[in-house]
Amino acid sequence: MLGKILNFFRSSPRPARRERPLEDAPVPKLGLALSSGGARGLAHVGVLQVLEENNIEIHAIAGSSMGAYIGALWAVGFSGKALEDLAAEMQDRRQLWKLADPMFPPMKGLFHGHKARAHLERSLGDVRFEDLERRLLIVTVDIDTKERLVLRRGRIADAVHASCAMPGIIAPVMLNGHRCIDGGVIDPVPVGALRKYSEVDRVLAVSTLATFEDVDEGICRAEDEERPDFGMLKRLGMTLNSNFNFMARGNMIDTFRQSIRAAQIRLAHESCKRADVCLRPEHFFAPWHDYAGFRRFIDAGRQVALDHLDEIRALLRPDFQAHETPSVQPMVGHDVA
Repeated sequence: MLGKILNFFRSSPRPARRERPLEDAPVPKLGLALSSGGARGLAHVGVLQVLEENNIEIHAIAGSSMGAYIGALWAVGFSGKALEDLAAEMQDRRQLWKLADPMFPPMKGLFHGHKARAHLERSLGDVRFEDLERRLLIVTVDIDTKERLVLRRGRIADAVHASCAMPGIIAPVMLNGHRCIDGGVIDPVPVGALRKYSEVDRVLAVSTLATFEDVDEGICRAEDEERPDFGMLKRLGMTLNSNFNFMARGNMIDTFRQSIRAAQIRLAHESCKRADVCLRPEHFFAPWHDYAGFRRFIDAGRQVALDHLDEIRALLRPDFQAHETPSVQPMVGHDVA
């Protein structure tokens, strides 16, 4: 008798499973990875402005070097317009030189970085990671252990200072027992940090670094190769500059920086493949310290975000096909992503 009852239920058609309406599904959490890139990183400001204007919510943000600076300011409450105003203040080279505190002798770097840190603190104050409404991740490097450190506790100004300590130019920053340098050296587009240390469902990356295509087209040649012929006085000035300026083209700091830049292009290429959408603002000819050209960089960021606005909005749809993240090899270090 029991067998007949079981056979009856097995042969009876099962009711169709009710699918959950897409409109009732939770909105995916979107993470934003901002790259290093010197003055080119000001393109991040333009991207943030477009996100604000279109009410695209960011759940977590990760940044390296310039991306850490802009991302941190935005996370603590600076609007895209306020960030543009800050960029406008830095276009005057005299303002940049006010942040210079030369180190004599220049054994650990050309500058101490104390004035740059004080400038950071005027904007970020004593705000801590724990005070923020959205997740903020700042990437730096322990130069002694070679670990990639993902900072997410303590004073934000300290973390940004460490992430922006360009090796050879700014002396390494001591932070929680670590001797830290520029995060862009090891992780120029910190997609992996978001994947590991936040609860985001999708990742939008912004890379201001050159692509392989840019290299093939010759856009990445040394900054002064295409300069027109100058007069005698200008050539004399350039000669004196090359003999006394550590950062002049072909000298020690320039060679070091260009070497790092070459490695960053390849690191960024691999990181961007792990993002669901990657925005690459136009990479035009410009020196790395061209803060006077802030408007061009911001406009390039706005343009690439507007061009891909439909793709960005698609990230927030529950039916979006999430990017399959490749397996990550285990790494040492308690804060390593």
